[in-house]
Amino acid sequence: MQLKRTDGSLIFKANVSTMRELVEIAIGSKIDLSEADLSGADLSGADLSYANLSQANLSKANLSKANL
Repeated sequence: MQLKRTDGSLIFKANVSTMRELVEIAIGSKIDLSEADLSGADLSGADLSYANLSQANLSKANLSKANL
């Protein structure tokens, strides 16, 4: 699975099955998620507390029970 910025450039990729897993691994690896395209992503229950999500596209993302 791949995580891209809003301009289409690649941020991070890993062999996982969900966007939540991908994002949490990226955060744990201290990857900068600013301007990430997370539109429509199911991030329910994700720990996003240490993520830099400035200018990230979170439109229609499921953030229920996520730790922001």
